[in-house]
Amino acid sequence: MNVYFISGMCVNCGVFDKIELPENCTRSYIEWSIPKKEETIEEYAFQLSKKIDLNKPFVIVGYSLGGIIMQEMNKFIHPEKNILISSIKAEKERPLLFKIAKASHILKHIPQALYSVNKTLSNAFTRLIYDMTIEEIEEYVSYTSSIYMKWATCQITEWLPSQQCDNLYHIHGTKDQIFPYKHVSNAYTIKEGDHLMVMRKHEEVSKVISEILLK
Repeated sequence: MNVYFISGMCVNCGVFDKIELPENCTRSYIEWSIPKKEETIEEYAFQLSKKIDLNKPFVIVGYSLGGIIMQEMNKFIHPEKNILISSIKAEKERPLLFKIAKASHILKHIPQALYSVNKTLSNAFTRLIYDMTIEEIEEYVSYTSSIYMKWATCQITEWLPSQQCDNLYHIHGTKDQIFPYKHVSNAYTIKEGDHLMVMRKHEEVSKVISEILLK
C-alpha cells in the first residue's frame, strides 16, 4: 500500500518524518507547488493528483490545508482510504473567524506584496498558525512565496466541501488552535493535541494512522 502525505500550509512534508507506518506500507510525500495566480483549488488538486501512482492501491493523508486539498483530489482519484489530520470536512467545523473572512472576502483584497514584506512577518505568521520555534520554522517552513501565501490563505478560508469523501477518517487534537475541537465531529481524538500534533504527538498519531490502515 502506498501512503501519500500532503502537508499543511507553508510547511514541507518533513513534519511527517516521525510518523510510523505498518510494515506493508510505503511512504511518499507530495510537496506543495506554486499555484498559478488565478488557479482554482479544484484545478490545483487535479495537478497534484497526477503525482499519484494509480496502478497500485493507495491512501492519502492530508494535514491541515493538505486535508482540504486531499478532499478536492477525490473528485479525480479514488484512494482506498482518506486520512484527515487537524483539518475540516464540513461547514459546521469551520471556525467563526473563517466564516467572517469568507463573508467579507477580506483576504482577496489584501495586496499580494504584503505577503512577502519581510522574513520577520512571515515567521510571525507561521508561529501564529503552528506555534513553531524559530529552529522549527527554519527546518520546516519552505513555502513562503507571495503567490503561494495569498492563494493558500484564501483557499483555506473560502473552501466549502462540495462532496463527502468515501472512506474518510478524521484525526483531531483537543487543543487545536486553528480548527477548534469543539466544532469537530466523528473524529479520532488526540488528547492535548495542538495543530502541530503530527510532530508533537507523533507516537499517538502514528498509532491511530496504523489502526486505520490495518482496518
